[in-house]
Amino acid sequence: MKNNFFERRKHSTLLLFLFFFSYFILMFGNGIISLTHPDEVFYTQSAKEMLERHSWFTPYIFDEIQFEKPFLAFALFVMGIKWFGLTPFVARFWPAFFGIIGVGITYWIAWMLFKSKRLAFFAGVILCTSFIYLSLARAVLTDMIFTVIIAASIGFFVFGYWYPQYKNRGIILWLCFSAFAVLTKGLLGVCFPVSIALFYLFYNKDLKFLLCKATVCGLFFFIGITLPWHMVMYQNHGQFFLDEYFKNVHFRRLFEAEHLRLNRWYFYPAVMFFGFMPWFLFWIPAIKMIVRNLKYNFPERKNIALLLFWIIGTYIFVQPAASKLASYIFPAFPAVAMILAFYVHQAVMNVERGKNAIGLRWCGYGMVIFLAFIVISAVSACSILSHFIPDRMPIYLCAALLAFFAVLIFIFNVKKQYVRMVLSHAGMTISVLILLYTAKPYIEPWVSCKMISLKFNAMDQSDTPVLASKFYVRGVKFYTGRDMVVMDINGKGFFSPHPIPFFKTDWEVLQFLKQRPRTYAIVKEGDVLDLQRILRGQAFSMRQMETIGGKYIIKIDKIEKNIL
Repeated sequence: MKNNFFERRKHSTLLLFLFFFSYFILMFGNGIISLTHPDEVFYTQSAKEMLERHSWFTPYIFDEIQFEKPFLAFALFVMGIKWFGLTPFVARFWPAFFGIIGVGITYWIAWMLFKSKRLAFFAGVILCTSFIYLSLARAVLTDMIFTVIIAASIGFFVFGYWYPQYKNRGIILWLCFSAFAVLTKGLLGVCFPVSIALFYLFYNKDLKFLLCKATVCGLFFFIGITLPWHMVMYQNHGQFFLDEYFKNVHFRRLFEAEHLRLNRWYFYPAVMFFGFMPWFLFWIPAIKMIVRNLKYNFPERKNIALLLFWIIGTYIFVQPAASKLASYIFPAFPAVAMILAFYVHQAVMNVERGKNAIGLRWCGYGMVIFLAFIVISAVSACSILSHFIPDRMPIYLCAALLAFFAVLIFIFNVKKQYVRMVLSHAGMTISVLILLYTAKPYIEPWVSCKMISLKFNAMDQSDTPVLASKFYVRGVKFYTGRDMVVMDINGKGFFSPHPIPFFKTDWEVLQFLKQRPRTYAIVKEGDVLDLQRILRGQAFSMRQMETIGGKYIIKIDKIEKNIL
């Protein structure tokens, strides 16, 4: 069989390839772009302040304690900065490292479930080249770390269930890694892996699997890992810890949307579909194959059921909450990658057995059309909007690469070389990465506050507070080290409170400006217009000093009246 190409290879060989491939997709070049606002600088600033205070277990932001997340991911960030210094690559190291490990874990689970090296290899490639996985691996966030720990927890449950001789070890590690997930992102760390396992055991009518000493032992380990940090934080910070960590971070999100426009029933299905670009077209025939496998009780039915429960066990906790973000559904992505890999593997096997692969073929042609549309749109945009694009070369290079991979997919599809056709889809991700590398000088001013902050640092060396837009305040604080105040007229404030003054009205801004002879502001265009309106008719002069990437440095001087 043609499948022997993969089956003849050792696991170590395939995993080594996935490791190097994942490194280039998820980690290589991570220091090219400076830390971005608002989230990357938030987590890095917290780690920086924790290191300055020698606080490994209590997160800080703006010199005050914050409990938006538990300590584990922050401690990893602190460790990286302490050992290797504060650089963008070091700050992004741990999410990228966990992303690479997550690809290996996905390979491992896929192998245990389906005993196919090709399927496991497909799952690893599909996962690491999906756009959201790539994005979260290259960002200073806790979501990749959390997701990989969840995947490891589920992997150990599968290990204990599929291999009875390792049952006790699997159950204990399942609960231990659930505990690590709790210390990374809170109570969902136990909700996800435990609900997934319980759903699956109930489906198999095998809940008795957990009636053993290993479960009791695992629960003791779980409590021993999670309880001490929560107890110490409550002992040291009392009601503040309960209000912030439980009430605000966990329960408030259930009833109040952090981003109102995202609170739609279709948000997570759309994320799961389009987030797997460039593999999203495979969803359509994959769903059809899954339904057929479950309906006709095919041998892989129980394995597919576990992956479906993995998705459902994540979905039921995040869908009802009013606060929705793409990263909340992210722990389900390894399961989705394995489902898509299962479809591709089955379709290729059907071809090898002399059957048709209509779904696989149409996915290939569909991707060719999709890539052609992107190429034509990009080239047309460069021609029409040439006055607004400083350098068209990165776009032309990306378009050429996309066209090249579209041709490859078409040729392999016509020749019925479906493995090569499928793997060529990863070329879209590679093309986008090259676009980001080559367009760095034009992208960075818009996504980072570093350049505007450096201009400001050269302009003013005083220690007076800086007035900033809500979206930029974390980045300006990180790159200037100055005290900050926030201007956001008619805004709602931060979802998780920050210990800095927050001005929502014209009167509050005006009173702040009246307290000092000169004030500098780093704000967006809308806030510049608000400042012009607020200061109209007042004894102030307002001057625009610099503009970089949509960010404005404004100097506001108070005009002293002469007393005759």
